[in-house]
Amino acid sequence: MRSQDPKAIVIDDHPLYRRALADLARSIFGDASVAEAPEAETGLRLAANLQPLKCIFLDFRLPSLNGAEAVHLFRARWPDALLVVVSASEDRRERDAAMRAGADAFLSKGSTIEELTEAVRTLLRGEMLQPRLSVGERAGAATLDGLGLTSRQVEVLALLGQGCTNKEIASRLGVADVTVKTHVSAVFRALGVVNRTQAVLAARTLGLSRNS
Repeated sequence: MRSQDPKAIVIDDHPLYRRALADLARSIFGDASVAEAPEAETGLRLAANLQPLKCIFLDFRLPSLNGAEAVHLFRARWPDALLVVVSASEDRRERDAAMRAGADAFLSKGSTIEELTEAVRTLLRGEMLQPRLSVGERAGAATLDGLGLTSRQVEVLALLGQGCTNKEIASRLGVADVTVKTHVSAVFRALGVVNRTQAVLAARTLGLSRNS
């Protein structure tokens, strides 16, 4: 019966990311009803009409009601729903706070949609997620030698850590913009990161962000 379809809600103040998560939910739950809300208060109101509520995607940093308080409220009202917190931050303190408040998982917005989908499917099967190191933890667990970076790529990473743009790096190193792009892509692969913000965090963890 239609009333028994699993239902999901996505609460995120970024419209593009909210839509991406809603599409993810539809890909998992098929014809299930999926609601979207830009903040927790609206999400609480909309979720009350979604029965049975199967899954909640909740941004940890929302305007007004947010963080562990929001997680606690959603968990208290829907104790049987899968509660997945998503965040642009990979701060262990935020992750721990979310889990203590009742989240089933704390996933990084730096993850690909494929990674997020697989994580949710794993949780729905009742299985535990494999621990995922944050960018800082991954970099801290590695040495520069172990990363397999060339000396030029280490220079590029150091300049990324100083906040330089690709054009600024090209000027500093005396190379073409396209060469910098190639090095940046190689650095991303070596560190296991997907954007400049994560690369900067890794550079800082490795002690490469100090101005020369």
